[in-house]
Amino acid sequence: MLKIGSKEVPNVINELTIEQFEKVSEITSQELDAFEKWVTIFVFLGADETEVNELEFTEFKDKVKEFNSITYKASKKFLKSFELDGYTYKSHDKKLTISVRDMKHIEKIIKNNPNSYISKVIAVLFKRTDLKDQEHYTDAHIKHKANLFKKLNAEFTLPYIAFIGDKMKNTAKQINDEVTKGLESNNG
Repeated sequence: MLKIGSKEVPNVINELTIEQFEKVSEITSQELDAFEKWVTIFVFLGADETEVNELEFTEFKDKVKEFNSITYKASKKFLKSFELDGYTYKSHDKKLTISVRDMKHIEKIIKNNPNSYISKVIAVLFKRTDLKDQEHYTDAHIKHKANLFKKLNAEFTLPYIAFIGDKMKNTAKQINDEVTKGLESNNG
Protein backbone atom coordinates (compact mmCIF):
# COMPACT_ATOMS: atom_id res chain seq x y z
CA MET A 1 0.00 0.00 0.00
CA LEU A 2 1.11 3.49 -0.82
CA LYS A 3 0.29 6.29 1.63
CA ILE A 4 -0.99 9.42 -0.09
CA GLY A 5 -2.07 12.09 2.33
CA SER A 6 -4.15 10.44 5.04
CA LYS A 7 -5.15 7.45 2.90
CA GLU A 8 -3.47 4.29 1.71
CA VAL A 9 -4.00 3.15 -1.86
CA PRO A 10 -3.24 -0.26 -3.33
CA ASN A 11 -0.31 -0.27 -5.74
CA VAL A 12 0.77 -3.91 -5.99
CA ILE A 13 -1.07 -6.52 -8.05
CA ASN A 14 -1.91 -8.64 -5.00
CA GLU A 15 -3.60 -5.60 -3.42
CA LEU A 16 -5.76 -4.76 -6.44
CA THR A 17 -9.07 -6.23 -7.50
CA ILE A 18 -9.55 -7.14 -11.14
CA GLU A 19 -11.82 -4.11 -11.46
CA GLN A 20 -9.16 -1.76 -10.04
CA PHE A 21 -6.46 -3.28 -12.25
CA GLU A 22 -8.64 -2.85 -15.34
CA LYS A 23 -9.53 0.74 -14.43
CA VAL A 24 -5.91 1.72 -13.78
CA SER A 25 -4.97 0.18 -17.15
CA GLU A 26 -7.80 2.11 -18.80
CA ILE A 27 -6.77 5.40 -17.20
CA THR A 28 -3.09 4.97 -18.14
CA SER A 29 -4.05 4.39 -21.77
CA GLN A 30 -6.16 7.56 -22.02
CA GLU A 31 -4.94 10.73 -23.64
CA LEU A 32 -4.59 12.68 -20.40
CA ASP A 33 -1.92 15.03 -19.18
CA ALA A 34 0.48 13.35 -16.76
CA PHE A 35 -0.78 15.18 -13.67
CA GLU A 36 -4.43 14.60 -14.53
CA LYS A 37 -3.74 10.92 -15.21
CA TRP A 38 -2.03 10.30 -11.88
CA VAL A 39 -4.50 12.34 -9.84
CA THR A 40 -7.29 10.30 -11.45
CA ILE A 41 -5.55 7.02 -10.62
CA PHE A 42 -4.79 7.96 -7.02
CA VAL A 43 -8.33 9.23 -6.40
CA PHE A 44 -9.88 6.17 -8.05
CA LEU A 45 -7.82 3.93 -5.77
CA GLY A 46 -9.04 5.76 -2.67
CA ALA A 47 -6.87 8.82 -2.08
CA ASP A 48 -8.59 12.04 -1.09
CA GLU A 49 -8.75 14.31 -4.14
CA THR A 50 -8.10 17.49 -2.15
CA GLU A 51 -5.07 15.95 -0.44
CA VAL A 52 -3.68 14.73 -3.78
CA ASN A 53 -4.15 18.13 -5.40
CA GLU A 54 -2.49 19.88 -2.47
CA LEU A 55 0.66 17.75 -2.54
CA GLU A 56 3.84 19.64 -3.27
CA PHE A 57 5.15 18.93 -6.79
CA THR A 58 8.22 16.93 -5.67
CA GLU A 59 6.19 14.86 -3.22
CA PHE A 60 3.60 14.10 -5.94
CA LYS A 61 6.36 13.10 -8.34
CA ASP A 62 7.86 10.83 -5.65
CA LYS A 63 4.45 9.18 -5.07
CA VAL A 64 4.09 8.46 -8.79
CA LYS A 65 7.62 7.09 -8.88
CA GLU A 66 6.98 4.95 -5.79
CA PHE A 67 3.69 3.68 -7.26
CA ASN A 68 5.52 2.54 -10.39
CA SER A 69 8.67 1.21 -8.73
CA ILE A 70 7.09 -1.62 -6.76
CA THR A 71 8.25 -4.96 -8.06
CA TYR A 72 6.21 -7.99 -7.29
CA LYS A 73 6.91 -11.52 -8.37
CA ALA A 74 3.53 -13.04 -9.15
CA SER A 75 2.98 -16.75 -9.15
CA LYS A 76 3.23 -18.47 -12.51
CA LYS A 77 0.86 -21.20 -11.37
CA PHE A 78 -2.57 -21.42 -12.92
CA LEU A 79 -5.47 -21.52 -10.51
CA LYS A 80 -7.55 -24.51 -11.65
CA SER A 81 -10.78 -23.65 -9.84
CA PHE A 82 -12.33 -21.54 -7.13
CA GLU A 83 -15.62 -21.20 -5.29
CA LEU A 84 -17.70 -18.04 -5.40
CA ASP A 85 -21.24 -17.51 -4.12
CA GLY A 86 -21.80 -21.25 -3.72
CA TYR A 87 -20.67 -22.19 -7.24
CA THR A 88 -17.46 -23.79 -8.43
CA TYR A 89 -15.70 -22.17 -11.39
CA LYS A 90 -13.13 -24.29 -13.17
CA SER A 91 -10.64 -23.42 -15.92
CA HIS A 92 -8.92 -26.74 -16.53
CA ASP A 93 -8.04 -30.15 -15.11
CA LYS A 94 -4.40 -31.21 -15.44
CA LYS A 95 -2.85 -28.79 -17.92
CA LEU A 96 -4.21 -25.49 -19.16
CA THR A 97 -5.38 -25.68 -22.74
CA ILE A 98 -7.56 -23.19 -24.54
CA SER A 99 -10.02 -24.29 -27.19
CA VAL A 100 -10.57 -22.48 -30.46
CA ARG A 101 -14.06 -21.65 -29.21
CA ASP A 102 -12.57 -19.94 -26.14
CA MET A 103 -9.94 -18.14 -28.22
CA LYS A 104 -12.62 -16.82 -30.60
CA HIS A 105 -14.47 -15.30 -27.65
CA ILE A 106 -11.27 -14.02 -26.03
CA GLU A 107 -10.00 -12.43 -29.24
CA LYS A 108 -13.33 -10.65 -29.72
CA ILE A 109 -13.36 -9.48 -26.09
CA ILE A 110 -9.84 -8.06 -26.30
CA LYS A 111 -10.57 -6.35 -29.62
CA ASN A 112 -13.76 -4.74 -28.28
CA ASN A 113 -12.36 -3.89 -24.82
CA PRO A 114 -8.64 -3.17 -25.29
CA ASN A 115 -8.19 -1.67 -21.81
CA SER A 116 -10.68 -3.58 -19.69
CA TYR A 117 -10.84 -7.16 -20.88
CA ILE A 118 -9.37 -9.15 -17.98
CA SER A 119 -12.62 -9.88 -16.12
CA LYS A 120 -14.34 -10.98 -19.34
CA VAL A 121 -11.42 -13.16 -20.43
CA ILE A 122 -11.38 -14.85 -17.03
CA ALA A 123 -15.17 -15.28 -17.36
CA VAL A 124 -14.61 -17.20 -20.61
CA LEU A 125 -11.86 -19.37 -19.13
CA PHE A 126 -13.58 -20.21 -15.83
CA LYS A 127 -16.78 -22.13 -16.34
CA ARG A 128 -19.37 -22.98 -13.73
CA THR A 129 -19.23 -26.72 -13.15
CA ASP A 130 -23.02 -27.06 -12.82
CA LEU A 131 -23.85 -25.67 -16.29
CA LYS A 132 -23.96 -27.24 -19.72
CA ASP A 133 -21.38 -26.29 -22.35
CA GLN A 134 -23.62 -23.95 -24.39
CA GLU A 135 -24.60 -21.91 -21.34
CA HIS A 136 -20.99 -20.91 -20.72
CA TYR A 137 -20.80 -18.85 -23.90
CA THR A 138 -23.90 -16.69 -23.82
CA ASP A 139 -23.10 -12.99 -23.72
CA ALA A 140 -25.31 -12.53 -20.67
CA HIS A 141 -23.56 -15.30 -18.74
CA ILE A 142 -20.07 -14.02 -19.60
CA LYS A 143 -21.11 -10.49 -18.59
CA HIS A 144 -22.61 -11.78 -15.32
CA LYS A 145 -19.47 -13.75 -14.44
CA ALA A 146 -17.22 -10.83 -15.40
CA ASN A 147 -19.12 -8.59 -12.98
CA LEU A 148 -18.78 -11.19 -10.21
CA PHE A 149 -15.08 -11.73 -10.92
CA LYS A 150 -14.24 -7.99 -10.89
CA LYS A 151 -14.28 -8.12 -7.08
CA LEU A 152 -11.63 -10.87 -6.96
CA ASN A 153 -7.95 -10.24 -6.40
CA ALA A 154 -6.21 -9.53 -9.71
CA GLU A 155 -3.08 -11.51 -8.89
CA PHE A 156 -4.38 -14.91 -10.07
CA THR A 157 -5.16 -13.52 -13.54
CA LEU A 158 -1.56 -12.72 -14.51
CA PRO A 159 -0.48 -16.22 -15.59
CA TYR A 160 -3.64 -16.51 -17.70
CA ILE A 161 -3.20 -13.14 -19.38
CA ALA A 162 0.46 -13.91 -20.13
CA PHE A 163 -0.48 -17.36 -21.50
CA ILE A 164 -3.18 -15.91 -23.77
CA GLY A 165 -0.95 -13.09 -24.94
CA ASP A 166 1.74 -15.60 -25.83
CA LYS A 167 -0.76 -17.82 -27.69
CA MET A 168 -2.15 -14.86 -29.64
CA LYS A 169 1.33 -13.58 -30.50
CA ASN A 170 2.48 -17.02 -31.65
CA THR A 171 -0.69 -17.59 -33.69
CA ALA A 172 -0.30 -14.22 -35.41
CA LYS A 173 3.35 -15.03 -36.20
CA GLN A 174 2.44 -18.46 -37.59
CA ILE A 175 -0.27 -16.99 -39.82
CA ASN A 176 2.11 -14.30 -41.03
CA ASP A 177 4.81 -16.90 -41.75
CA GLU A 178 2.33 -19.07 -43.70
CA VAL A 179 1.12 -16.10 -45.76
CA THR A 180 4.69 -14.98 -46.44
CA LYS A 181 5.70 -18.51 -47.43
CA GLY A 182 2.67 -18.76 -49.73
CA LEU A 183 3.41 -15.44 -51.39
CA GLU A 184 7.08 -16.38 -51.90
CA SER A 185 6.16 -19.71 -53.49
CA ASN A 186 3.67 -18.00 -55.82
CA ASN A 187 6.26 -15.43 -56.91
CA GLY A 188 9.11 -17.88 -57.13
